[in-house]
Amino acid sequence: MTLRTFLIAGAAALTLGTAFTPAYAGSYVSIEQYGAGNAYGGAQHGYGNRLTVYQNGYANNSINTQTGHRNRAVVGQDGYGHYADTAQFGRRNVGIAQFGAGHTAITTQDGNGNAIGVIQAGRGNRANVTQIGRGNVSVIIQD
Repeated sequence: MTLRTFLIAGAAALTLGTAFTPAYAGSYVSIEQYGAGNAYGGAQHGYGNRLTVYQNGYANNSINTQTGHRNRAVVGQDGYGHYADTAQFGRRNVGIAQFGAGHTAITTQDGNGNAIGVIQAGRGNRANVTQIGRGNVSVIIQD
């Protein structure tokens, strides 16, 4: 991970300003992909789920779905094609950072305690945010 990516990811985490569930409380997925094709799917059901995806390389893709309580998703994409789709149902937080070309971020949240942070820099940019429920907060930064 480059210093730039690390700093932007840290800024996204600070922007969300939330506390996260410890790993012992449920499932945890961490994926790092470097290089050409890049793709990821995913689904988690249960309690205290967490997800971290970092894609650096070319075509980039990410689809994340979590159902349950205290869900968290963080997606960092640096490279080219970009696409991140995150839908969570429960007590959820989402952060997406995309740098360097195609960009698209679609996140949907349904429930209480919601927060979304999307940072997109350098070309295509597009964000689609839907939140239904209680403490919804959305922060979108595009350059």
